[in-house]
Amino acid sequence: MPTESVSFRSTDGLLIEGRLIAPEREPAGVAVLCHPHPQYGGTMSSGPIPAIWRALGAAGWAALRFNFRGVGRSEGAYGRGVGEVLDAEGALALLEERYGERDAAVAGWSFGALVALQAALGDPRVRAYAGLAPPVRMSHEIDLPRTPDADRLEGWKGRALAVCGTEDPFCSPRALEEWAAAVPRMETRVLDGTDHFFTGRHDEVAAIVASFVAEA
Repeated sequence: MPTESVSFRSTDGLLIEGRLIAPEREPAGVAVLCHPHPQYGGTMSSGPIPAIWRALGAAGWAALRFNFRGVGRSEGAYGRGVGEVLDAEGALALLEERYGERDAAVAGWSFGALVALQAALGDPRVRAYAGLAPPVRMSHEIDLPRTPDADRLEGWKGRALAVCGTEDPFCSPRALEEWAAAVPRMETRVLDGTDHFFTGRHDEVAAIVASFVAEA
């Protein structure tokens, strides 16, 4: 599957680095992947993010994982969640520039799940959102609301999926259900016996996300 290093601008002008995977034929759609908290070591190579990226590519999607501002070669500094949404919006803009208007998906893990949701709700092209282990029980110092405001939710028509493990201290199944209940058309999946990092289950999680995105 062809892959390449790319760079693009966040919507506030920072140069952001990323890695794109795309089929040789026209893609079925485009997807953006958001990594976990940069101040806790999160990068575009963390946890299940590369596995999801590869699974989406294998399913015929053009998928872009990238480093948030201040991570790796990306310009800027940690943006308390709000800046990172601007990075994700820039990633979606790059994919539209390359492939035109296509169905889009946004997915994220941990902190990236909260960022991805905000980016998804702000773009009518996004038809699918997948959030892996959103840290709804952890008090990150971020300016993003845990649950988006009603106006943004009302205007978004896509489908949503949230996934966590039974052994996740930052996102228990009950907390995930309560969080997901505020988002229309969000279904949940709970994986028995796994933790916040989906240890040993990356390919399984990637298959779940790729299947959901393709159906949505």
